[in-house]
Amino acid sequence: MLTGIVVVAGCLLVVVAGVVIVVRWGSARPERPVRAPVEPGARRLARYVGVSLLAGVGAGLIAAGAGGRLVMRVLAVTSPEEFQGAITEGNAVIGEITVGGTLGFIVFVGPATGLLTGLLLAVLGPLLPRGRAGGLALGTVLLVLAGSRIEPLRSDNFDFNLAGPDWLSVGSFVALALFQGMVAVAIAARLSGNAPAPLPAPARAVLAGRIAVAVVLLAALPAFVSSVTDILTSA
Repeated sequence: MLTGIVVVAGCLLVVVAGVVIVVRWGSARPERPVRAPVEPGARRLARYVGVSLLAGVGAGLIAAGAGGRLVMRVLAVTSPEEFQGAITEGNAVIGEITVGGTLGFIVFVGPATGLLTGLLLAVLGPLLPRGRAGGLALGTVLLVLAGSRIEPLRSDNFDFNLAGPDWLSVGSFVALALFQGMVAVAIAARLSGNAPAPLPAPARAVLAGRIAVAVVLLAALPAFVSSVTDILTSA
């Protein structure tokens, strides 16, 4: 019991730190003037990509890792009594929380989802609005493109038959994805001095890029909605 309390408290502290990061570093207004870059374009591009990946992995450890572990604990508590002790798709035991299992989950899930987040941030950075709105946009893209195809909102995920209620599961994972996007953008802004892109992008190029992203999201949205609907309506 004591171990479980300590683990949950540790994960909660990490998530609270993520909230602080979003509040303090996620503002649309830079805290200090952005200096003109002096390094060559290739070096600046490499720095931009590196910052994006680092921010993504950091956000993954905070949101998908620690946050995901908290969500799993909440869902375990709210699961029906007959499913307590059942084995999940990831070979975890519902209702059981250990230090080793938690660390393994964070180390496995955090960097993996964080890397994907960082790649999306590197590609979409020049197209995102500034501040927390950009984080929400990034989280939305991550959710729609990967949520129902990779994890966690796959309709064939057996865990939804065990943990619940389904509306709480879906709502929690949606919130985590949006939170992860906001943390990633906030960390990237802090590390890069709020520089949004490796090189200034023409307004027309930004508009065209945003339209292209919107088209991709609209194309992926039916599959996402279908998956969520299947989860919420499953017996």
